[in-house]
Amino acid sequence: MTGWLMAVVYCYVVCNSGAPDGRSLHVLQCDTQTGAARIVQTVKGVQGTTYFQLDRAKRNLYTCIREKREGKNRSAIVKFALNGGHIGEMTRIAELDCETPCHISLTPDEKRVAFATYVSATCGTVGIDGTGLVTYKFPDDAMGPNKKRQQKAFGHQTFHFKPRAVKGVGYLMGVVDLGCDRIKFFDPLTMKEFKQLEIKAEPGDGPRHAIMKRESDGKVLFVLNELSSSVSTYALAGDDFKRTGCKSMLPAGYNRWAADGETLNTKAAAIKLTADGKILMASNRGYDSIAFYEVLPCGELNLKNIAPLKGKFPRDFELMPGEKFMVVGHKMSDEIQIYRFDRATCTLEPVGEPIKAYRPLCFKF
Repeated sequence: MTGWLMAVVYCYVVCNSGAPDGRSLHVLQCDTQTGAARIVQTVKGVQGTTYFQLDRAKRNLYTCIREKREGKNRSAIVKFALNGGHIGEMTRIAELDCETPCHISLTPDEKRVAFATYVSATCGTVGIDGTGLVTYKFPDDAMGPNKKRQQKAFGHQTFHFKPRAVKGVGYLMGVVDLGCDRIKFFDPLTMKEFKQLEIKAEPGDGPRHAIMKRESDGKVLFVLNELSSSVSTYALAGDDFKRTGCKSMLPAGYNRWAADGETLNTKAAAIKLTADGKILMASNRGYDSIAFYEVLPCGELNLKNIAPLKGKFPRDFELMPGEKFMVVGHKMSDEIQIYRFDRATCTLEPVGEPIKAYRPLCFKF
């Protein structure tokens, strides 16, 4: 027991809407030395939570909830107080006149909450005190060629970085639009658009999430393409991004398309970096796996391995502190699985039995 207590860390878990009794928030207690894990708290009665963000002090968890107002589907930005491994009281921050955002983040100064919605393609920020809400709605003006998935603009993720070469701004917010194969950039305080920075992905890529190469201070951006199951690399040169490469997340010869030629057999889901930024990881749903790449100094990616997973539909994953183990959410298996991570070979080995949880969606330690 002493060893467990010395190695214990807590992972906060959010699950999809529809969980029985609204069981969409959990605390997972993990042992970083053995990989042992168990759920020690479940918050009931909350629906609509999706991706979430912790502040740096680990005192608050920011997310969103689904609700009905005047008979319409609406949402609210909320925060939960954290105390060690315990989720405490919920505080409402701001009401949104749109559906539940699919992604939530904090601006680097932690003064504002950023969000992006999928169906209404609305993005914006609001102060953590609930004031100063500003929004932008993506126009349906450049839809991609995938008729089943790109009928309109679809906001999918927000991220933040400091562009040293762009004059007159501090941190910028990027917002990924899957439907129109693009990423737009804004001043998070005003939602003023910086059009010169806009990234146009390859038609049909369907960009989903993006992450900056950490040691480069925002010079290289990795973009996870959901529809093409690939990772594109963009270098920030001057005041715009240049595409420098693209790597598949699938083995040679794998057919992404079903027999009808329109339905995808697999879709990319999440993208992460190791703490030192030298290994990039990306998950696929359908071809249930995580692809591992070595990140070279120039930002180029070298595929190390495509590791198969035990469960179905890995929506999100996260390395435990110490990076000996990985927590993976098998959404369509309704379970969380712990894997031993071998960094030298970039392989994954299941540890223990799966932990039951309704459609796990997002993890943060």
